Amino acid sequence: MNPEPSPQPLILVVDDDAMTRFLVIEALEPEGFRIEETASGLEAIGAFQRGAPDLILLDVTMPGMSGFECCEQLRRLPGGAHVPIVVLTGNDDDDSIKQALEAGASDFIAKPMQWRLLAHRIRYLLQASSALTELSRIQESLSHAQALARLGNWEYRVGNSSGYWSPEMLRILGLASDTGPTSFDRLLLCLPVEQRPQLLEAFMGLYASGTSYCMEHRILQPDGSERIVFHQAEATQEGGRVLLLRGTVQDITERKQQELRIEYLANHDALTDLPNRKLLNDRINQVIAHARHTGLHLATLVLDLDRFKFVNDSYGHPVGDALLQAVAGRLKMAVREGDTVARQGGDEFVILLTDLPDAQTAEEIVKKVLSMFIDPCLLGEHTLHISTSIGVSVFPADGDSGELLLKTADAALYSAKDKGRNGYQFYNHKMGVLVEERAEIEHALHQALAHHELELHYQPKVDLGSGKIYGMEALLRWRRPEIGLVPPDRFIPLAEDTGLIIPIGEWVLRTACAQLGAWHANGFPHLTMAVNVSARQFLQINMPDLVREVLADSGVPAECLELELTESLLMQNRDLVVQSLEQLKEIGVTLSLDDFGTGYSSLSYLKQFPIDVVKIDQSFIRDVTDNVDGASLTKSIIAMAKSLHMTTVAEGVETEGQLGFLNTNLCDAIQGYYFSRPLPSGEMDTLLHAGARLPPDNCHAESRQRVLLLVDDEEHVLSALQRTLRKEGYRILSTTKPQEALELLAIHPVGVIISDARMPDMPGTELLRRVKGLYPEVVRIMLSGYTELNSVTAAINEGAVYKFITKPWDEGLLKEHIQESFRRFEVGIQRPKAWPAEAPYAALAAGTA
Repeated sequence: MNPEPSPQPLILVVDDDAMTRFLVIEALEPEGFRIEETASGLEAIGAFQRGAPDLILLDVTMPGMSGFECCEQLRRLPGGAHVPIVVLTGNDDDDSIKQALEAGASDFIAKPMQWRLLAHRIRYLLQASSALTELSRIQESLSHAQALARLGNWEYRVGNSSGYWSPEMLRILGLASDTGPTSFDRLLLCLPVEQRPQLLEAFMGLYASGTSYCMEHRILQPDGSERIVFHQAEATQEGGRVLLLRGTVQDITERKQQELRIEYLANHDALTDLPNRKLLNDRINQVIAHARHTGLHLATLVLDLDRFKFVNDSYGHPVGDALLQAVAGRLKMAVREGDTVARQGGDEFVILLTDLPDAQTAEEIVKKVLSMFIDPCLLGEHTLHISTSIGVSVFPADGDSGELLLKTADAALYSAKDKGRNGYQFYNHKMGVLVEERAEIEHALHQALAHHELELHYQPKVDLGSGKIYGMEALLRWRRPEIGLVPPDRFIPLAEDTGLIIPIGEWVLRTACAQLGAWHANGFPHLTMAVNVSARQFLQINMPDLVREVLADSGVPAECLELELTESLLMQNRDLVVQSLEQLKEIGVTLSLDDFGTGYSSLSYLKQFPIDVVKIDQSFIRDVTDNVDGASLTKSIIAMAKSLHMTTVAEGVETEGQLGFLNTNLCDAIQGYYFSRPLPSGEMDTLLHAGARLPPDNCHAESRQRVLLLVDDEEHVLSALQRTLRKEGYRILSTTKPQEALELLAIHPVGVIISDARMPDMPGTELLRRVKGLYPEVVRIMLSGYTELNSVTAAINEGAVYKFITKPWDEGLLKEHIQESFRRFEVGIQRPKAWPAEAPYAALAAGTA
């Protein structure tokens, strides 16, 4: 198929002399030009507005409007700035030429014209115009790209102190284009004083020898705000001489803030905001080194709450979570500045007491910690009397490492519980009961494998795209005769410590693969099996050889086996681990990172290993529907995993709200009690043959219908809003309870929420603040009377409220605002960037009287 020929260039001839117009037509039409002619300046302006020509031949001397005046007016028309205008004049004196160019002419031709050369002259001008137009387009595109990337550039030619700064460069520096010279000295002044020598040294190396550089530094803008930039530069050389210096400055402030936030969340417990296990390990190593240097004592307190499980079972997880938050607050009040309070997980806390002159001082603080539990905890309508048991170890008497101090404090904790709870025990070497119990369990565990006391349960993993079971995780259970099931956390750490985890782990792998082979043969060939691999097992045996052998014996395809690894494993002997992982990938098995987010997780860290699946720890999933930090970290994990083409699996999913949140944020799969508890193989058979799956409504759905959530404690207001909007095509959800609104947001793909300002359970401003933190893409509208204007204005100013609509509302304006809000929501989810700052006055202007 031949391309369509380019249209002939259109030339507009403006001359009151008919003969001149005729001669121009005779000269140009045979050369392939189209001609439009007018006899006056006014006619020329009308012709231009009907359709812009490619070039204008404009006579100077015409009645009514001179060519100079016509040229000036054409240049002011839309699209008239870049069209070549050639002035035809019989006056070739300097003043006429100067006047023509000042009026905006591109060129001039003196009369009488050389007709043979006219077509060549015009072609040259059209080519030059096309080049200028393309250059302008490229410059505009470059400026737009730089603005999107927040990337500015500079350029200096050697020997010239003044250089070029791009518009985006000026914006990053917080400067206007006309505020002074663009010298390097001025750029240097934009840095904090302490960072200037580093940049100056790098620039001098670039100037003197062409040594390129790249660095991060801060920029102080004139208004006092601070930006973080990535600055890099290189030199152009010729014959060993530096001729030109070029550099780019990229604003990375938001990225740095996000990295710091993720790092903070990865080091702190999302529920209590206390240091987590990872940060605790860092702190304890630091304080041990400090204690060795000063000769002072260090005490480690391990405590958990007495009968906390009863609180969770009786009042539910929300009350249990609130209790843990209250306890965290009290513990921080009980210790001194410089001490550390951390949450190990569950209801277990650790306190590090530093710079102690003696053990007696530690005991005084322990008693103060216990005293913090005397008063009951008032949690909403519940009054809870809670106590704690504390185990204490002292450095260096009870251990000279963090691991040993925690272990001896843990032994003291068990002793405190055995003595009746609500008390404390310092570790001593006579705590033989605990040692004997450990020895007894260890002996029984040695016999468990030989006596067939170990068994596997299987927890289904469900694909959130289809709702179907695609695999399961094998979970180890120990059923002791006359005792029953032993909790995994009682014997698996012991198996790790003693090395029994190696034969037990091999038994688990062989048993799970044999069972999977049976399911494949029984009509479920698509199923996969996930098996946990301990760090000791992975490092002390040749894992690739064992996997090859087990796959061969069971007949299970390699791609159906998933090995779940811990982050602590990946941190040990990195070269050996990477080598083994690469061999496992060559075999074809899937590699999964278990409990992501609780240890050393980071984007750069994950990229070092051939991980296929990221499992999000249940401690984050539990908080996603009502805790901004938990939701933020879960979203970040899903986004990071997707950017690395990894699959995400959420553990411990127990509620419909959690499932809805994960669906909305496009998590790939789930496992947890919401779908099924871990099952013995026989019960799992029944579940598979029954075709159990999630309902379609609980799976990923590309909802084409706009979903609107209405929140007001007055039913008649909700009814009135629904009547107003019932023909607008929205799917309308409504509730009188703010807490229920948060659940609806987790379950449904809401685009716009309208909330009343005054509600007894929770003010609308507080509800929308929480919505902003949990679901920043949802557009938030406040419905209120003018009496609440002050509180609403505060919420608008901090960005919690996008629009403010007063009661009673104008129906037409209400519909218009909702339509505009959905358009904003849809643009936001298609372009996942931060919205521009919402100006409070613009938002208030949306209100109706």
